Amino acid sequence: MINILLVTHGDFGKELLKSSELIIGKIENAWSISFKQGDSFDTLLNKVEEAIEELSQDELIVFTDMYGGSPYNAVQRALKNRNFFHITGINFPLFIDIAVSRDTYSLQEVADKIIKNGKKSIVFVNEKFSTD
Repeated sequence: MINILLVTHGDFGKELLKSSELIIGKIENAWSISFKQGDSFDTLLNKVEEAIEELSQDELIVFTDMYGGSPYNAVQRALKNRNFFHITGINFPLFIDIAVSRDTYSLQEVADKIIKNGKKSIVFVNEKFSTD
């Protein structure tokens, strides 16, 4: 099984897990680390490195919420000399997709699927349903 780590601003990752479990049930081997106001970057980095060390015994995919933010930067630093996938820009439909497909596909296939489906998960509804 592919392990999942969410590293996000505030409790976004924890709430993403909880909300996903309402729809698909308990999600095993998924952790979340929150970066909250007042937290130091070094503390975040230490938490990320500890979690990755534990979770990377198996295949691991790490999600961050925003390119260039502190969670993203901490994961990028932890990526050095380690073997896991890091995808940034996680959202609700993508997370559910990974949670249900990670037993069926390889790590590379899951990453490819998420990138492909990410482009489909954002829809300009007014334009999609407008009548000419």
